[in-house]
Amino acid sequence: MLYPGFVSGSYVSQSPFADCERTVNWYPEPIEPQSVPWQAALYPCPGFSNYVTVANVNTRALFSMAGNVFGVIGDGVYKFTSKNAASLVTDGAVANDPNPAQIASNGDAGGELLIASGGNGYLLTIASNTLTTISALANKCTMAGMIDGYFLAFDSNASKFYISDLNDGTSWDATQYAQRSIAPDPWKAMVVDGSRQIWLIGEQTGEVWYDAGTSPFPFAPVPGAVFGYGTPAPFSVKLAGTAMCWLSQTTDGAGIVVATAGVVPQRISTYAVETAIATYARDFVITDAEAVVYSEAGHTFYCLSFPSANATWVFDLTTGVWHERGVWDDESGVFDVWSPRSHCYGFGQHLIGDRTTGQVCTMDTSYTAECNGSTIRRLRIPPPMFRAPGVRRMFVSRMELVMETGLGTSTGQGSDPQVMLRSSTNAKTWSGQRLASAGKIGEYNVQVVWTRLPSSTKMWVPEITVTDPIPWRIMGAEIDGRGFFGQGA
Repeated sequence: MLYPGFVSGSYVSQSPFADCERTVNWYPEPIEPQSVPWQAALYPCPGFSNYVTVANVNTRALFSMAGNVFGVIGDGVYKFTSKNAASLVTDGAVANDPNPAQIASNGDAGGELLIASGGNGYLLTIASNTLTTISALANKCTMAGMIDGYFLAFDSNASKFYISDLNDGTSWDATQYAQRSIAPDPWKAMVVDGSRQIWLIGEQTGEVWYDAGTSPFPFAPVPGAVFGYGTPAPFSVKLAGTAMCWLSQTTDGAGIVVATAGVVPQRISTYAVETAIATYARDFVITDAEAVVYSEAGHTFYCLSFPSANATWVFDLTTGVWHERGVWDDESGVFDVWSPRSHCYGFGQHLIGDRTTGQVCTMDTSYTAECNGSTIRRLRIPPPMFRAPGVRRMFVSRMELVMETGLGTSTGQGSDPQVMLRSSTNAKTWSGQRLASAGKIGEYNVQVVWTRLPSSTKMWVPEITVTDPIPWRIMGAEIDGRGFFGQGA
């Protein structure tokens, strides 16, 4: 029989006996059209190849526009070339703090970049490749944006945003600012979307502003665009496609992830994701949550990392399914937080900045290694199979993994790729590891099969793990035995 629900996302319920699904470093994609028995496939999340390594560490921002790519790495501002090179811009460094930096451009009309870093504002003149400190924005620039030729500098400490003169990041009138007055909770984050709207998210509520063309201050709130979702984590607020997404906080609590439809936030997190976030809030903190967004192969991914909790959850806005990502730590035997901290699409490729080194890497599904050079570990735990009512014991005699085989490498690791299987009869303790070959190069007819599997008086669940550097693609599984709930359905 087909293993029901074998291909899906991550869903670990409060009780693993209820559901203990995990999908790490794979993402599910529906199969179109439905001409095969498999409804979806697990495809590998991308790997990385080093693009350039610089002396500073921790890439806090990447920005691409008009053939230029810039980044903030540590306290250094870098300009990158399409020839795998990077150079520091002239005239000094920027303030460095634990938060991401942000970069905004005023386009051809201004030829400038506004950089928000460490609470200060800096202006990079693109033509001369020079960096200057904006004295008017000292300790007043947590985040940066641009709309209709005006730079926006957001000051989270004072719950204000300032605007520059039109197309001139060197000129800031101290009287040209807006401060929150619609609701009592202070603004914590500001993001400008692609529709020329300013999203201002507070601790418990949020609102949207637009260019109303008024004088002397041109911006005003969108009438009625006020909502009861703030955020505990300002850098979780990101535009993903046409939706604004963030980790939310309300007057009643925190830990739900929302995405907007128009200007209305809607819950996109599941109970399982919210259970995990509640654990992070209890055992660590969630105020340092950060998001990276990218689109590839028809999918838009909102990647929400919790650095203190060493965890990354990813929402696929195309399919509406969550999965996990992480870098395997052999010493601790757990997945660490996903390594990309920043992203841009430049020079025709996805560029990401590593959070612990000076590496900027190219990200692509054709790569099979992490930024640190280790192979990517991928894991899938499907929903448990349960004993049928009225049956004393269930027996599992055979399981076959339905996947693309014969993709081994010509030499070295992966020349005979192995699938590792463990199983559990209680979703808490696991059996020893058993291996099955996924086929050497060209062995397309290999079957990935395990036999003589455990019996159980309650339930049975397998754990599939792979580490070889090949494109692992799984369509499902078949299981034989007797005494399963739903068997023969």
